[in-house]
Amino acid sequence: MDGNVLSPKSESDVLHLCRMKSYPDGSYEIMAASGPTFHEDGWEAHGWNEKSDKSDISPKRRRERSDASAEDMERSMRRAASKLRDIALCNDFRYFVTLTLDPAKIDRHDMDALVRVLNRWADNRVRRHGLRYVLVPERHKDGAIHLHGFFNDALPMVDSGTVRRPGIKQPRKPRSASERQRWLDEGGQIVYNIPDWTLGFSTALELRGDYHAAVGYVCKYVRKEQEKIGGRWYYSGGKLAKPVVSYPEVTYEELAQTGAGYTFCVPGRAFCIVRGKGGENDAVHEAEN
Repeated sequence: MDGNVLSPKSESDVLHLCRMKSYPDGSYEIMAASGPTFHEDGWEAHGWNEKSDKSDISPKRRRERSDASAEDMERSMRRAASKLRDIALCNDFRYFVTLTLDPAKIDRHDMDALVRVLNRWADNRVRRHGLRYVLVPERHKDGAIHLHGFFNDALPMVDSGTVRRPGIKQPRKPRSASERQRWLDEGGQIVYNIPDWTLGFSTALELRGDYHAAVGYVCKYVRKEQEKIGGRWYYSGGKLAKPVVSYPEVTYEELAQTGAGYTFCVPGRAFCIVRGKGGENDAVHEAEN
């Protein structure tokens, strides 16, 4: 056999029971499964596929993989929300943005048309200004589409003259400079507009406080819609960093016994997730011991 050709490996050789993601702010996520599940980047090059290991791929499991179902949708949403969370935690986003569409400029119900225009708009800003972004589409009750997500500080922002006050959903315009300052002193936020977004109305709020809570808020939009609007759960671009991934020797049972996380099940697998900040080695050691 040619020494440069790798022989096929079994599923257990290329899959792991546990995966840990480490983020730039010191936070982490440890997920363990009840069976071999997590693969390293590029594992396909080792030659594993369903045909090379039939011991763990039953006819029933193959049918489950090919059948569209509510369980498939749930798994897809969960994966998308996880990837969206990775992007948000690994990049220096500064603004929470909302982008709406002007019906005089574009059909607000046609996501295909929006995707074409959005891609051109975003690609131009990525190349020329270094924009990094992640956006989740959402439908109004009438089916019209708008977008929520995060931008970095690559684009100019303009003070809209309005302030979003704690506990009040809609931004308001203060009647005087002193009232504006009082609202800001009470925890209000300046609402910005994005002049570069010419397809409709835009707002931007500087991210502050609990960043993880803001990330969770955006991730909820993925699960809220229950559909891939335009064929994708979210849209992202720019030079986006990824978490550092490792594969500790920790089992599902060991991680679950720590009592520090939450568990869920999908057909054929149970999972436990532990999230925290700092001391990730202690979390792994606790599970291993």
